[in-house]
Amino acid sequence: MSYKSTIKDVAFDAGVSIKTVSRVINNEPAVAKATKTLVLKSIKKLQFKPNKDAQGLRSKKSFLIGLLYDNPNKYYLSDVQSGSLKACSETNYNLVLQECKNNSANLITKVINFINLANLNGVILTPPLSDNNKLIQAIETLRIPISFIAPPNKSFEIWSSATDSDAAYALTNKIIAMGHSNIAIIKGHKDHSASKLRYQGFCKSLEEHGIKLNPTNELQGNFSFESGYKLADQVLKKKNRPTAIFCSNDSMAAGVIKYCYQKGISIPDQLSVTGFDDSMIAQEIWPSISTVRQPVEKMAEHAAKSLIAKIGGDDSKQNLTKTFKSELILRESLGKAPS
Repeated sequence: MSYKSTIKDVAFDAGVSIKTVSRVINNEPAVAKATKTLVLKSIKKLQFKPNKDAQGLRSKKSFLIGLLYDNPNKYYLSDVQSGSLKACSETNYNLVLQECKNNSANLITKVINFINLANLNGVILTPPLSDNNKLIQAIETLRIPISFIAPPNKSFEIWSSATDSDAAYALTNKIIAMGHSNIAIIKGHKDHSASKLRYQGFCKSLEEHGIKLNPTNELQGNFSFESGYKLADQVLKKKNRPTAIFCSNDSMAAGVIKYCYQKGISIPDQLSVTGFDDSMIAQEIWPSISTVRQPVEKMAEHAAKSLIAKIGGDDSKQNLTKTFKSELILRESLGKAPS
C-alpha cells in the first residue's frame, strides 16, 4: 500500500505550521502570498489530497455552493453551469444544481429545505429566481451569501449582469437600417427582468425611428423553442404579416425558423428573424441566426468566483459586481426588407 501524505508532512516540507496549511487549503484570508505559494508547491510535490469531510468539520464548511434555476432554455443553463463549474474547479468547492419552479406554491419551503439539507455555504440565483423578492428574503434569513445573475436590482452585494436594453436597442436599429418597419417582437418570459429590458430597448429604437408597434405584432413567449414555433404560426398567418421578427432569445428564433421552413417562407428573403444570447443553436441552425452575444458563461464564472471569495472572507480584493458588454453578431437570418 502506497503512503499517503498528511497535512503534517506538508507543513514540515513547507516549513510552516499545520494551521497555516489548513488556512491555505480552505482559501482563508490573512495568508501571505509567498507563504501560500510555498504551501501549494509542497501540496503538489507530496501529492497531498485534503479530506473534504474533515475540512468541513474543522472549518464548519461543506464546500458546497448551490446553483438554483428555473429556465426552459437548456442552452442558457448549459452556459451558466459551465461558467460556475469553471470557478469551482479552481477552488475546493463543488457545485450542486437544483431546479426550482418559480411560480410553485411550495417554492420557498423547497429551497430552504434544500439549502439546509445540503448544508450549502452560498447560492447562485438565476432569472427568474433572481427577481423573486420573497424567495431572496427567505434565503437571507439563513445568513449565507447570495450571488445573482442578471438581477433587476443592482443594490445587491454580489452580482453579474449584461447590457440587455442597450443590446436590444442596437439590434433593432440594425433591423430598421435594413429597411424593415413592420416588425414583430416575441417577448421573453414575463417573470424575467431581462425580458423587460430587451423589450424596452426594442421599443426605444422603434420610437426614435417614428415606428408604431402594431399590437398584434407584440407576442408573449417564454424563452422556449415551442413558444417561438407557436407564436410564429399566430403572427405569420396575418394578411399584413411582419417582414421581421425580433425574438428575445435564440431558442424562440429557432422555433420561428422551423415554422417558416415547414410553411415555405424564405429566410431572409421574405422574413428576417433575430435572436438573443448567441447560444449554440444560433450557430447550428440554418440559416444561422443574427443575434446578440452575451457572455453568459463568463457572467456565471464571475458570479461563482465572487460568491466563493465572499464565503472565504477573501472578498476585499475581489470586485463582487460586474456588468458584461454584449455584442451584435450578424448572420444569414437578417436581410433587407422585401420590396
